[in-house]
Amino acid sequence: MKIEIVFPGKIKNDFLQEGFNEYVKRIKRMSKIEIKSIESSHSQNPEICIEEESRKLIKYIGERKFILLDVEGEEMNTARFADLIRSEMENGRDICFVVGGTYGVSNELKKRANLRLSISPMTFTHSITLLLLAEQIYRSMKIIFSQPYDH
Repeated sequence: MKIEIVFPGKIKNDFLQEGFNEYVKRIKRMSKIEIKSIESSHSQNPEICIEEESRKLIKYIGERKFILLDVEGEEMNTARFADLIRSEMENGRDICFVVGGTYGVSNELKKRANLRLSISPMTFTHSITLLLLAEQIYRSMKIIFSQPYDH
């Protein structure tokens, strides 16, 4: 099984990038993980940004199944998230997580998602969302492999 995280642009703050990289490094000890950053839109118009970035994400993802991080998505606790990952692992399926850009994603991308997952009802920057997602994947892997969480 491989885990993939796809998002537009870059993580803008060094401290968030360092934290994200640390969790990715830890995840690699337990699973294959791939990070794919697509080019973000350069438009100043939010609607154009959403459409351009969503189009690029759809093109990259193709027909694959994916989980979209979305503030309006389903909320689940860590144990349930770990069960989701465990189920995909046991069935030999890859997991692709998609995080939208600054202004979000198009309705078309939302409709194509196999699951829309909310990390919180609060709104976070996509950089913070990426860090939180990586931490929860790592925590879930520790649960799956019955290992204590590193504090």
